[in-house]
Amino acid sequence: MRNAVLLASALLLAPLRPAVAQEGDPPASEEPVAATAQERDAGANIALVNRSEENVITQASDAFGTSVGDETIGLYSGGNVRGFSAFAAQNVRIEGLYFDSQAAFSDAVRAGSTIQVGISALGYPFPAPTGIVDFALRRVGEKPVVSARTGFGDFFAPFATVDAALPLSASLDLNIGAGVEEFVYPDAANFWFVRYGGVARWRPAEGVELTGFFSRYDYFDEETTPVIFTAGAFLPRRIARNRFYGQDWADWAGHSQNFGGMAKVARGPWRIGLGLFSSRFTIDQFGANFFASTQTDGSTERQVLLGRDQVSQSYSGELLVEREFTEGPRRHRVLASARFRRVDDDLGGFAFRSLGPGMIDVADPVPEPEITFGALTRDEIRQETGALGYGMQWQGLGEINLGVQKTRYRKEVRAPGLAPTANADSPILWNASAAITAIDGIALYAATTRGLEESGTAPSFAANANLTLPALRTRQVEAGVRWTLAEDVKLIAGLFDVRRPYFELDSDNVFRVLGDVKHQGAEISLTARPVAGLNLVAGAVLMRPRVTGAAVEQGRLGERPLGRVGTTLDLRVDYQPPAFDALSVDLGINYTGARAARIDNSLFIPERAIIDLGTRYRFKLGRTPAVLRAQIANLTNTFGWNVTGGGGFQFIPSRRFNLSLSADF
Repeated sequence: MRNAVLLASALLLAPLRPAVAQEGDPPASEEPVAATAQERDAGANIALVNRSEENVITQASDAFGTSVGDETIGLYSGGNVRGFSAFAAQNVRIEGLYFDSQAAFSDAVRAGSTIQVGISALGYPFPAPTGIVDFALRRVGEKPVVSARTGFGDFFAPFATVDAALPLSASLDLNIGAGVEEFVYPDAANFWFVRYGGVARWRPAEGVELTGFFSRYDYFDEETTPVIFTAGAFLPRRIARNRFYGQDWADWAGHSQNFGGMAKVARGPWRIGLGLFSSRFTIDQFGANFFASTQTDGSTERQVLLGRDQVSQSYSGELLVEREFTEGPRRHRVLASARFRRVDDDLGGFAFRSLGPGMIDVADPVPEPEITFGALTRDEIRQETGALGYGMQWQGLGEINLGVQKTRYRKEVRAPGLAPTANADSPILWNASAAITAIDGIALYAATTRGLEESGTAPSFAANANLTLPALRTRQVEAGVRWTLAEDVKLIAGLFDVRRPYFELDSDNVFRVLGDVKHQGAEISLTARPVAGLNLVAGAVLMRPRVTGAAVEQGRLGERPLGRVGTTLDLRVDYQPPAFDALSVDLGINYTGARAARIDNSLFIPERAIIDLGTRYRFKLGRTPAVLRAQIANLTNTFGWNVTGGGGFQFIPSRRFNLSLSADF
């Protein structure tokens, strides 16, 4: 639930957990670069993994970002792909079909997701500059399985879930699940939520699959972590974590809901996919705590922003038609797509209150004030896109992929007491990529992409709080190599250049475009199984983010964009001794370099490294396979700050212990 909350609140990086689909690689000399439609669907096999078999390190196929169950590793997430958010840009798919995401998926239906970036996106239909997040829904195996899981998460927050995978007949499957969980934030703010949903799949004929799903969670009494704004170019003083310093009546309540259906048909060389989806996120009650004009001694001005009845609702879908045909050593693929989305947001009407002076590390509750809320602002987005694509794989030589899209975008804003405003765009977008695979085990690739992408919503502390920002044109070029050194050793290295307009707070506290930003850099992924039982996933991003434009030239804006990290290193190791395979241990080390903490670059957050240590013990409860999972996160109890959009600060989580027991009956 936290994922959708962060998307709509002060934290602009919504960390919806990504996943990379598990793949069975063919021999290196025959391995294509671009995945065919059949191969992309096969990637959804990650959805067949039972809860007791989940292991994010062993199931990762690269280091760019993987989520399995409730664990995530890697360099990227859906909220941060090469420094940009694929979720805010609305570059989201459900099993390959276009989906406008307003709400997070419940784990009752979501098995994982794939970050389509770099070489993995080359053959993907109509890629996007900030990457694509493709969700996989849960699937059913040959036998019925009921998975039960319980334990406690961060800061001893309890949870319990039950999921059932039921093959009702040879052609009909059903996944259903429900759970209840407490979530505790790093400052001891907490909330409870319940999640439930299901996925039904029917195969009435050979090559035909119909899928329907419903996903929802309800959250309530969610206290919010205060955002700290300092009065100058300095970080807040270090304060004790795991203590709540805000107002507990400034909380959230609402729900997140997704439902829809898909039809997929494969007939000879033809493949047809149709998806229709609804996504809805509501905030029945909204509250945000702020500490403004904070001094070096911790003295501050306490503030709250309150609201109610915030709604983001979308309907979206896609019809995708593909035809493949073979001509000697060449395999051709022709694609046609029609997409639409309709978004209706009711936002705003907030009430701002100052609660007087205080200290950032002293809890000082005050009575809830009487509030009169204003009228809501209506945002409406309408977009339709038609696209044509072509791909060709030449055995023993390489492949090319081409695409062109014509999109029509319209947005209208109706604010109380003001005349409606509108903007529109109707660009022609395109993508092109090529790869050379003539050398066994090596694929060289290059690609370029143009896109029209959303920019998310303004943060809750901006004058235009939570309002949907306009869609903007973006572009990307990249090149790299995938080198399969051995059967279990794969190296991916690439260079990229991503450019788009730059959003930040202006002098009037309005979140708007202040210039252009470019992210240029290199990314490296290494996956290996050097000896039996040892799995290694390592990656690095070396990026040079820069802002350009008149504000930079005039000295009002620094060259380094706010909060963007230039260097990221991530190492994950899992070892399961062959002589005692019931036990495994895992280690994670994540390093992030310095990041700008003010838009004028007068302050930077220092580099830091986080170490995680964990273990799994596999055993039987009678005949039932089970696993006991324990993990210590932030082992060394490193302290650090994160910077939000607009220059606010929140501290990172302290050392914490997680324990869970999963069983598949």
